[in-house]
Amino acid sequence: MSMTRSILVTAACTLCLHMSHAQVKTTAGPSLGLTGDAKDVTTATKGGVALIGGGGNVEGAFKWMIERSGGGDVVVIRASGDYLYNDDIAKLGKVNSIETLLINSREVANSDKVAQTIRNAEMLFITGGDQSNYMRFWRGTKTSEAINYLLNKKKVPVGGTSAGCAVLSGFYYSGEIGSATAAVAMDPYDEQVKLYNNDFLQPPFLKNVITDQHYVARNRQGRHMTFLSRIITDWKTFPQGIAPDERTAVCIDEQGNATVIGEGKAYFLLTSKAAAPEVCVAEKPLQWVAGKKAVKVYEIQGTANGNGYFSVADFDAAKAKGGKWYWWWMENGKWQQSPEDKYVLVIHGGAGTILQSTMTPEKEKAYRSALRQALEAGYAKLKAGAPSLDAVEAAVRVLEDNPLFNAGKGAVFTHDGRNELDAAIMNGNTLAAGSVAGVRTIRNPITAARAVMEKSEHVMMVGPGAEQFAKEVGIELVDPGYFRTEERWKGLQDALKEDSLKAKLDHSSAPKKGTINIDYKFGTVGCVALDNNGMLAAGTSTGGMTNKKYGRVGDAPIIGAGTYANSTVGISCTGWGEFYIRTVVAHELSALMEYKGLSVQNAGKTVIEKVGKLGGDGGLIALDKNGNIAMPFNTEGMYRGAITQDGKMEISIYKE
Repeated sequence: MSMTRSILVTAACTLCLHMSHAQVKTTAGPSLGLTGDAKDVTTATKGGVALIGGGGNVEGAFKWMIERSGGGDVVVIRASGDYLYNDDIAKLGKVNSIETLLINSREVANSDKVAQTIRNAEMLFITGGDQSNYMRFWRGTKTSEAINYLLNKKKVPVGGTSAGCAVLSGFYYSGEIGSATAAVAMDPYDEQVKLYNNDFLQPPFLKNVITDQHYVARNRQGRHMTFLSRIITDWKTFPQGIAPDERTAVCIDEQGNATVIGEGKAYFLLTSKAAAPEVCVAEKPLQWVAGKKAVKVYEIQGTANGNGYFSVADFDAAKAKGGKWYWWWMENGKWQQSPEDKYVLVIHGGAGTILQSTMTPEKEKAYRSALRQALEAGYAKLKAGAPSLDAVEAAVRVLEDNPLFNAGKGAVFTHDGRNELDAAIMNGNTLAAGSVAGVRTIRNPITAARAVMEKSEHVMMVGPGAEQFAKEVGIELVDPGYFRTEERWKGLQDALKEDSLKAKLDHSSAPKKGTINIDYKFGTVGCVALDNNGMLAAGTSTGGMTNKKYGRVGDAPIIGAGTYANSTVGISCTGWGEFYIRTVVAHELSALMEYKGLSVQNAGKTVIEKVGKLGGDGGLIALDKNGNIAMPFNTEGMYRGAITQDGKMEISIYKE
């Protein structure tokens, strides 16, 4: 950067970043601080734009920009606040310097020194905040001219997160009258919908694009569709959209090639002249159906180093790779997604040490067949219009009747040589729930749990009392010998030989004496379903632990620990139950989605990581109200499967 940095004072700034990350703050002026060498350098750069969805840093995106900067000077600009990204960026790669500028007035934005500092940068990052401040303070000033110079003349990487991402496109939403939500689709001309057309920043390839951020986390699909419909209606042009979710970035190189970096997903929205909004007027709900093919959408899951490909240069659908297509539309102001791409039922049959190298082809085939039968049973209910509870019960009953799984017929033995079964089910629409624990004669505990929910005033029943209730309401009872299988009996005998006070989990391949949870298989089964009315339900069933003692009960029948459902998400868990109880895993996942705005995938990953840090193993399945699934686990494998509304089935066993 040039000597115009007279606003920065201190000899300490001469230290190079690769020697020290010491940060120096100035006492006055727009510079909040500089890290590194104040002397300008010139490096070979490659242009590019990083659109970051907010909610936290995306280290891979910063590394992408640093690499393209050639290790030159980095400038961070903001219009409010005083947080410095200096150290955040410095630790990710070698650069000459990093300076953060607070440009919070038009006077500062028109400063020659500020503009020259920006022009001398080899990388520019626009922070989050309030994009209306960027528009008011920077638009039509030397600052915006300098940013556009970097984008189109000097060709350096420019990134923005949240509000900074919002202004990095030709069309942009200002947010100057408050933050619009999906509710604006009920009136596309609500005063909060303030859009502008190519009068600010001019990033390459994004002239006809409007971005959105915090996408799935804040349910902004309907809002984004409203923005697109207004642009079509007001400017008679058909725009495209790009929308990264939180902690996710769309990184676009100098050729217009985009990849997705980060934890979540990004979306590319394609409009068409053949599918204009039917109703986009003031005080009426947005109607943009177009035969349920209003907007074609490509979804790419991000990874740490970048995943997928999309040509932002021409938005050519045929070139897209690594993601999947959806159709979106707006019906009476409500966002809708093509049902064929919505998951409606997900199951699991346990997580643990499940290695392909030790699985015989015959055994693997049997497991896959059993999972398929469970998916088919649940899906048949949904296809016939039955509620999600019926689908969950039907799928779990299939798994309970199969001796491969540690539930029902395949239940393991306790220390005393008995089978004690637990199960729970929950209605996400009403929060009604039922569970049974420690039962020995109920053939299908999931059905008994549902009866507790629907035919009693209680939530949980245990032991003989639960069995008496089941008998009175007409549920099938069996002799305890029904549950005996030679494989499970042998498992108990092996465990007894270890003479351990601790219970050993099901399907051990190489247990350590006196320990549990090391290289074991957890055979709990579960299901979550989403019905045609958008209602969720979840259910879990288990035989517990081999050699368990003293009436031990795990997480499966405990609402909020191993099983939970509400109007947002349904969850069924499998693993070392004590850890799931202590961390209230199922409810924790729901809370992360509802209160922190995490996607189902990120929430699932977070709770399983928490279990792992405490020393627990296992996994879970989760299905949200929009048909998105998560199946995280921290073991070598998990028996799992899912099916979409059009019957597309996916079955997996091993870690992928």
